[in-house]
Amino acid sequence: MSEIRSLAIATYNEAYELVVKRAAGNEIVGLELAATSLNLWRRVGTDQNVAIGLWLYSRALGNVGAREGSLEAAQQCVVIAESLGVDWLLASALEGLARASVGTADFAANMQRAADAIALIQDSDDRELIESQFADLR
Repeated sequence: MSEIRSLAIATYNEAYELVVKRAAGNEIVGLELAATSLNLWRRVGTDQNVAIGLWLYSRALGNVGAREGSLEAAQQCVVIAESLGVDWLLASALEGLARASVGTADFAANMQRAADAIALIQDSDDRELIESQFADLR
């Protein structure tokens, strides 16, 4: 199990660099790594790990133009985050949902939900991190 957990961490970190930092020409590799990491977290992680994996997977799907898949992953992330009740995780999940809904009729409402959730994050460092992820959507 510890080997799988280590691999989940490594693939997530590598995918994050490719997906979030938008490494040009590596969108498919980022998607592959995000999917691999999510699958590994489903095997050995907590619900929080799975939610975070879904957040990254949704972004990776969005980067390759798979809007429906991106929305589905983001919605699953929100459901898990709501059940856990962790303020920064819910705000991050809602940021992911807003990002996945760019260009849809739901975008403005999702942006507002995310902004409202970000404002409720108690820890200032956590709030600043999620705000930074949200900044390029404004």
